[in-house]
Amino acid sequence: MHRSLSLLAVACALAGCSSEAPAPARDAAAPAATPVPAPRGDSDEPTGTTRLTVYSGDYAALAGVDIAQPGMPGYALVERPLHYSLKEGLNTVSATGVPPAIDAEAAVLRAQSAGVTVESQRYVAPLTGSGDVTAQVIGQRVTVEHTAGGAKQTDTGTLVAAGEGLTLALPDGRIKVIREYDSFSVIDGTRLLPQHAELQWTVRAGSGGDADFVLSYPMGGLAWRAEYLATIAEGEGCRLSLDGAAMVANRAGVTFSDASLTLVAGEPNRVQPERRYMARGYAQDAVAAAPAPEMAVRRGSGEYHAYDVPGTTAVRAGSTERVPLFARVDGVACERAYVVDAGGPDWEPPRPLLDPGFRGETGDLPVTAAVSIQNTEEAGLGQPLPAGRARVQEGGEFLGESTLGHTPAGAELRFEVGTAFDLTARREATGFNVDRGGRTITESFAITLANAKDTDATINVVEPLPRWSDWEVVSSSVPAERRDARHAEFTVAVPAGGETRLTYTVRYRWPEGVTP
Repeated sequence: MHRSLSLLAVACALAGCSSEAPAPARDAAAPAATPVPAPRGDSDEPTGTTRLTVYSGDYAALAGVDIAQPGMPGYALVERPLHYSLKEGLNTVSATGVPPAIDAEAAVLRAQSAGVTVESQRYVAPLTGSGDVTAQVIGQRVTVEHTAGGAKQTDTGTLVAAGEGLTLALPDGRIKVIREYDSFSVIDGTRLLPQHAELQWTVRAGSGGDADFVLSYPMGGLAWRAEYLATIAEGEGCRLSLDGAAMVANRAGVTFSDASLTLVAGEPNRVQPERRYMARGYAQDAVAAAPAPEMAVRRGSGEYHAYDVPGTTAVRAGSTERVPLFARVDGVACERAYVVDAGGPDWEPPRPLLDPGFRGETGDLPVTAAVSIQNTEEAGLGQPLPAGRARVQEGGEFLGESTLGHTPAGAELRFEVGTAFDLTARREATGFNVDRGGRTITESFAITLANAKDTDATINVVEPLPRWSDWEVVSSSVPAERRDARHAEFTVAVPAGGETRLTYTVRYRWPEGVTP
């Protein structure tokens, strides 16, 4: 399908307009302002310190991205100072170095100087493929190389339409349709086509002179997570030290060379874009910056926690920067544990679940080795801990890694470090009965725990109770504790070289008027 042209473009094409014809004016009433110094992109030295606020979440999804594009994972807010020399009246100013993942609709330029107002804003997107090129150069002169009758030919003319081939208006007045072509080049394409993304504004100045602005915009391509190292002290009891740092991933395709960096532990709701466009790529350059001597300063930020990094930080395109979050905390009281968890749906059902399959995993289950701490001042900690990865070691021995969610002060923090080699568990369902008239479900289980160690072991068995919110453990071989609204927990002693069989029965009840 051929693209249609405006009457002006057709007239120009038929007349064989030359390449020397001037490009359409950006804004005839708004002369371009002269930057002082020239406005630079985020990949160059800024005119002042750029303020960069990066939110947690999406770190894992962002780490695998190899090309910058709109709608990519991650979220950050940018405040970038700009400085221009303006003429009295209307001016056109612009900022380049705009990241492909910018939310251009939310970008705002604010004048900081008196007598200056921003009247309009436009976003010039970068080229994303050959389709963009042909769409933007219709009515311009191009040279097309093609093959006809086995011979190479070259035609130069004005591009009238593009779609099923290229339609050219030749200088001798002919219209030529080239169905298949090898390549085409745009005469004076550097002047006609955008080489990169750009924001442009029409600015009115009451008088000529220098003016300051602040450009702010949200963008994707930046994310961070916490990175913890928990080291258990050797000897009796359980005490550990905890180091906390932040890993900041930049896949946005631009470098922030001198940024005032704030890390926010929180994930605001965002409206996802309707479609994605591929944009320019960047060179992957995994860089781990040396830790700064000063720690980030924690403060409240709405519903979240923010960490202000002292001084300025370079966040390079394609890099992963390491930033210390808090100083090492020693002597934190901890507790070793072995855990068996049968899983099951972690949601509250809208009605009692009568399907026998809603009972968690059965058969052989792993016994997980865990180290837990109480995030309290009494235990030696007591501070909010952002979500991330924790590596646990004892002395010089690596025990394992665990993924942590956001953990507020006062909550329990559990590092699940691996599967215990000498401990095993087997879970089986031993009874299931539904009494519709009595509005009850009764279900029984048996969990056999074996210990091949030469020392006794204590295993915490976490049992899912997913069928209904009103439940009660009516009998058990080991006392049950209510862990939360959908789990019961049993602490089971297992002798060295032996086994223990845990049995229990749970009963669910639902009120009259509720239909299972």
